[in-house]
Amino acid sequence: MQLETETYYENLKKILDDLQVNHKKRPTNTTCSQQQAFYPRTVNLTDIIFTKEEQELLDLGTQYSIQQPFRDYWSNLIVETEMAIRLLDARIQDAFRLMAVKKLKQIHNTQQNISRTHKRQQHIAKNIQHKITKNALIALADKAKSTVVIYKKDCEEKVHTFLSDNNFHTLLGNPTKKHQTIISKTLQQCNLIVHKKQIRH
Repeated sequence: MQLETETYYENLKKILDDLQVNHKKRPTNTTCSQQQAFYPRTVNLTDIIFTKEEQELLDLGTQYSIQQPFRDYWSNLIVETEMAIRLLDARIQDAFRLMAVKKLKQIHNTQQNISRTHKRQQHIAKNIQHKITKNALIALADKAKSTVVIYKKDCEEKVHTFLSDNNFHTLLGNPTKKHQTIISKTLQQCNLIVHKKQIRH
């Protein structure tokens, strides 16, 4: 038994030695940026020139939402807090009001600095909108989460070429109802597989 285990471990050691000898070292001159190729966050296919701030806002992506101005939701926050406190027991309402006042003061103090950045972002967004409204648009790219700034004519041409190259044809009508009736008839005939009560579901 001992001889078998020794031969087994010797074979494993030989395999490990072979792996260490044959192991190819990674080239030292390649940096992380050379090894990884990332998609750009914003691809500009137009002649429109964006400032650094506008480009940074575009790079945040289409799902980034600029917060509403603080004054727009401050009164709603106070009213909703009061309504929630009124649902509590009358004996503990005053204690919760004091806690709510402290929290609301904290929110008010922190939001003043944040609202400045959001105001700036809204101003930048209006500038971007003003630049592209006439003949360009911002769309999502089909790869990665990049956004594309493209002329409307170019976008329409790309859609038309995609549809024509892939042999899409326009239908005379919507065939959904016809398919639904065929499926329901087939299910009614298959009452051994699907129960009659479950056919609708």
